[in-house]
Amino acid sequence: MPDEKVTILLRAVGDAPILKQKKFNVDVHRTVAWFSQVIRKLINLPDDQSLHIYISQTFAPSPDHTFGSLRDCYAVRNDGKEDHLIMHYSTTYAWG
Repeated sequence: MPDEKVTILLRAVGDAPILKQKKFNVDVHRTVAWFSQVIRKLINLPDDQSLHIYISQTFAPSPDHTFGSLRDCYAVRNDGKEDHLIMHYSTTYAWG
């Protein structure tokens, strides 16, 4: 499907700024690198500061991972609702 989306629930960790929007629908072909740029813009993070993204509070996915492959491996279902990825972001190392 050309318009297939992945639902992402995004949570801040540590001292990372908290976003007002926590739920995102992202095209399955988009990469983690693309999404990290989106987050950087939303939290006004300068290029010289680090941004770390984690899946399931355990590991940092590779920047070239697509959201389709991450969904297929790590999506969770909540009370019979749609599958979604739980992702965390931080400006310092947190896990993995």
